[in-house]
Amino acid sequence: MDYLLSLLNGAVGNEGVARLLFVGAMALSAVLAVVTVALLVFGLQDPVQRRLRGIKTAHAGSGQGAPSNLQLMLAQVGERFAGDTDWQNSSTRTLLMHAGFRQSSAAQVYWSARLLLILILMGIVVLALPFIKGVSLLWGGFLMTLAAGIGWLLPAIYVDKRKSARIRSLRAAFPDALDLLVVCVESGLALPQSIERVAQEMTVSHAELAEELALVNAEIRAGISSTEALRHLAERTGLDDINGLVSLLAQSIRFGTSVADTLRVYAEEFRDRRMQAAEEQAAKLGTKLVFPLIFCLWPSFFLVVIGPVIIGVLRAFGRL
Repeated sequence: MDYLLSLLNGAVGNEGVARLLFVGAMALSAVLAVVTVALLVFGLQDPVQRRLRGIKTAHAGSGQGAPSNLQLMLAQVGERFAGDTDWQNSSTRTLLMHAGFRQSSAAQVYWSARLLLILILMGIVVLALPFIKGVSLLWGGFLMTLAAGIGWLLPAIYVDKRKSARIRSLRAAFPDALDLLVVCVESGLALPQSIERVAQEMTVSHAELAEELALVNAEIRAGISSTEALRHLAERTGLDDINGLVSLLAQSIRFGTSVADTLRVYAEEFRDRRMQAAEEQAAKLGTKLVFPLIFCLWPSFFLVVIGPVIIGVLRAFGRL
């Protein structure tokens, strides 16, 4: 306390004003803490509403398990801060869906986690400042700003990394699922039964894609058309390859052509695209190796080859 008061006194130059600012800041922090705790307690004190909210969130999460009290609390905080924001049609909701968070309260939990992480890191910095010697008020403000920036960006970086990893996993599993789907359709199964069988077969090897295909089958059983269910799959996963498959299946169903032939043609085209993508990555390899060669290999090579010659020249001219 004395350390923070001395910092304020050094910045303001008046001990009375510094004490007044310090007391005002402490009072404001206490009021904000009390209001936050009150909102959380009043939002979660009704057991009936908490149970209904948990059932709704678990149902919207499509079998991912009942939410914990921490998730419910974060969702409450997000709702308090956001008000009447349309989370279902927001870009944050799409980002979280691509990352694998399909709960209805995922966006609220995401934003409240970012806000609470900022407060936690700033509180840690405030508590650690008295133990750091020689820190001025300017450096203290810089550390507070740095803590706020880290708290704001860390959840976003985590979600973005998880989204990229999930899309890579789904893209790697999609060719196998497509081949199995072609085999099932050609063996005489209908498209919904084929999707269900592929989901069962891929549960061990590719659990994420198997779960998505199981959701597609559940939507088809609920009365949604196959093309619309596959379009929902493309929206949930963020894979452009599924959009092409949906378009081909829609045309096949519309014009009455064979679904098996359509899937076989798309599987062949997809293999060609995979081969072209691999060739493109291989062609970029030479360009990517230029910088490691210049900065890592060539200096040591020149040092070994030309170094003795330079030493010999310097010795020869030194004798002269």
